[in-house]
Amino acid sequence: MSEVITTAAAESTQLGWLMGAMTLGFIAVFVGWGAWAWLPSRRGAMEAAANLPLEGDDA
Repeated sequence: MSEVITTAAAESTQLGWLMGAMTLGFIAVFVGWGAWAWLPSRRGAMEAAANLPLEGDDA
């Protein structure tokens, strides 16, 4: 039984670098997305999107 657990643990640690790389990739995407959203050139689009719920249905 302990041999099976040891083998499973060894197999899961072999892909640890992949999980770390994916985590770093997700963090980079999150920071990039946040920076894109806070760019001064996006201010008008963000204000328009923020006011969408307050606009009435004219249709």
